[in-house]
Amino acid sequence: MNKVDNLGLVLQALSLEILFRDYNNCDLMQELQRQDKEYLEKIIAQNKEILSLLRRENKNGRET
Repeated sequence: MNKVDNLGLVLQALSLEILFRDYNNCDLMQELQRQDKEYLEKIIAQNKEILSLLRRENKNGRET
């Protein structure tokens, strides 16, 4: 694995930790969990885009 792949794994692990914190079973906490999941999905999509750009730069001979 290269640095870019490792960075992607770290970013996703941190994002998942935020999502899967302990929540009580009340409606408010369930709504917050739903919003966190949506936010996480956006973060993961952005992370994938960043990694794609970094890989493209790396292929062009630039060091990351």
